[in-house]
Amino acid sequence: MEGDFANAAERRDADGGLLFTAVVVLKATDRRRYERQLVDSRSELRKGLATERETAELREQFIAVLGHDLRNPLAAIYGGAEIMVDSEIAPPQLKRLAGNIYRASRRIQELLQDLVNVGRGKTEGAEMCRLSEVAAAARDSLAPAADAQSVRVTVDIQDSIELPLERARVERVFINLIDNAIEAMEQGGAVRISASLTPENVTIEVADNGPGISPDIRDHLFQPFVSAGKKNGLGLGLALSRQTVLDHGGDMWVESAAGRGARFFIRLPLSRAVAHTEPAAASPVGSL
Repeated sequence: MEGDFANAAERRDADGGLLFTAVVVLKATDRRRYERQLVDSRSELRKGLATERETAELREQFIAVLGHDLRNPLAAIYGGAEIMVDSEIAPPQLKRLAGNIYRASRRIQELLQDLVNVGRGKTEGAEMCRLSEVAAAARDSLAPAADAQSVRVTVDIQDSIELPLERARVERVFINLIDNAIEAMEQGGAVRISASLTPENVTIEVADNGPGISPDIRDHLFQPFVSAGKKNGLGLGLALSRQTVLDHGGDMWVESAAGRGARFFIRLPLSRAVAHTEPAAASPVGSL
């Protein structure tokens, strides 16, 4: 029995007398197999617990993301409806408010469709989009907020730049960047959205002349639940925005110094883009 292992256990009566001794003999190979099974079982248990924790965290983040994305369109609907009910307004203003409510309602519909797609394990398909139109749609959805803050938002992108995008997701990226800039500029300011072409990429720049971003948080700005001192929001918008850009094969980064504004860059591969040379058209919205 060389190389084998034995375990013994005694059983005694109430007076201490020996009743029997149980001896279990394990061959070395059996013992090693038993030890491996025990280690594997413990490892699977730890993985299961880790998966449960990750699932709970994802559930909490999912609820937070949903609330974050619904905040702006719901505010637009509520604010527009309140003005229409409580005020006598001229037909042109009424038409503008109705348009804002319509766009916000469509935005909520898109969010709900995203939820359905996630539940089915699929994402929105890409379609050929004119980049200037995607940026302008985001700008227009935030026009009331820009007016209220005396912020001028200008889209200065060639109409000829087209590329396949998941339009709703990319529009949300622009919405998040514009909304962040508006909230940061309490005394008014300007936001300019532009794009430039290189031999391999199209690079989008969203620049503002606000207070800038502190170096303490700039390197962590795209991590979940990190925000640049916003009064509202959960610090999820930039993390989600960068993930959207990464999903499109691009990258997103920021350049900023405290007191000198912020410049966010989005780079998408030019191989996905179709560009022609036409003069750029600037289209501002907000207080002049």
